[in-house]
Amino acid sequence: PIPPSTPLRLFWDLSGLALIMYDICAIPLEAFEFPRTLFHDLMDWVALIFWTVDVVFSFVTGYYYNGQLVLDPHKIAIHYLTTWFCFDIAVIVPEWLTMVAGSDALSFAGIGRALRLGKAMRVVRLLRVLKLRRILDAVLERIQSEFTFLLISLFRLLFFIMLLNHVIACLWYLIGKETLASEMVNWIQEGKYEDEDQTYKYFTSLHWALTQFTPASMNVSATNVYERIFSIAVLFFAMVAFSSIVGGVTASMTQLQNLRSNHMKQFWILRRYLKQNGVGKELQFRIEKFLEYQTAKEAEHVQPAMVAHLAKLSQPLKNELQYTIMVQWLRGHPFFSKICTHMPNFMHKLCSTAIKEKVLGSGDIVFEAGEECSQVYFLSAGLILEYTHIRETAETSNRLHSKQWISEPALWTPWKHLGVCEAEKPGEIISVDTATFCKEMSAHPAPKSLCAAYARLFVECLNSMPKQRMSDVLDQTVLDVSAIVEKASHVAAALGYTMSNSVALNSPSSAQL
Repeated sequence: PIPPSTPLRLFWDLSGLALIMYDICAIPLEAFEFPRTLFHDLMDWVALIFWTVDVVFSFVTGYYYNGQLVLDPHKIAIHYLTTWFCFDIAVIVPEWLTMVAGSDALSFAGIGRALRLGKAMRVVRLLRVLKLRRILDAVLERIQSEFTFLLISLFRLLFFIMLLNHVIACLWYLIGKETLASEMVNWIQEGKYEDEDQTYKYFTSLHWALTQFTPASMNVSATNVYERIFSIAVLFFAMVAFSSIVGGVTASMTQLQNLRSNHMKQFWILRRYLKQNGVGKELQFRIEKFLEYQTAKEAEHVQPAMVAHLAKLSQPLKNELQYTIMVQWLRGHPFFSKICTHMPNFMHKLCSTAIKEKVLGSGDIVFEAGEECSQVYFLSAGLILEYTHIRETAETSNRLHSKQWISEPALWTPWKHLGVCEAEKPGEIISVDTATFCKEMSAHPAPKSLCAAYARLFVECLNSMPKQRMSDVLDQTVLDVSAIVEKASHVAAALGYTMSNSVALNSPSSAQL
């Protein structure tokens, strides 16, 4: 079975949306009897085959029930049979019969003649409009930006207005054409449009439809009882529905304007506040640039504080969510990658208690040389740090990028920073609290054994390292962490993950520095 949120299902839903839009535009136009082309026949077959395959596809697509993803084939089949199956069959079967009857395959028993009345049968395809809301909701669920969501909502309302007027225009012409055939007085004859081409008649009808929703007027009006009834129905519908549509458009445009105006107003107040308090130009510039970054980030990425429903999640779901978000940055380290693969439960607990994320602005100091280290840092996407060792100058400093780590020795031994770390570019940094890490690790026998074996080997490598190579940045280019992880895994496996003795670590900071 296929989960309903996969890219394949999204592509399929978008294809269905495009075909529904085509039907809404093309089928009403048949009232004008435009010449059929190869394209029309091709689209008819594409739509018919697509929706036939969609029936099969629906039998293998999962669904959500009470917040739980259901992928059981038996339950999926029952769910589809009791929801959309009868509707789909009611639309597809007449389509197939109409298409086959067009090739004279069902001419026996008068069925072919009955189905050739079938231009009316094609209208049945418009029932798929009932699926439009479900498909649109599935697409809109994937939009993350509030600005984009409002913009799409606005265009959706405008498109709905045009589509509605298109259908009304086609119905208006159909009424005029039928009354003309019945030799009744009609708007086509009264306006002397009989000899005009079909394109002109369509735009005349569309013009009439638009005037029913606006105060504008034109020289086409109802001339018989059927046209009068239809005009009254359209005017009544416009009075009830169009006001709400216009209200929706106005609300969307107001929200778009407010998003921009509120942003500019807050920055104007900020500049005024900084100026009144005598803040220097350099600090003012850093503050503004950081807040611009934060504002752009919040507009692009939804922050946890903005999602009220997160507070309603169960604690296991919160831990799972935190793990999914944080673990992508920790997997770059071979030790944490090993834990993620073989001890996921411990890693889930660790992500919810010991691992935090904080935002850094350009020029922010992460730590200074000589400070006691209580955090191990991992860089997330976009963040660039500049690390300068106490023996180096700014010209020889290291630039650290995404998924690199700093100050790993603090996990395994007392450690003081050996340099200065400063944010060169704003971004998020992930920190692992060493005290909480040790507490959580000690509570689980298997992780404790692996950590103890790794810690011994890591500290041995530190103690054997030349003093001039000692640094807060001990990545793969300085220390072969992958080899240490493999050795520690073998040691812990040989002991069956039952080592319980405490690890007495020899501090390299006192032995070497």
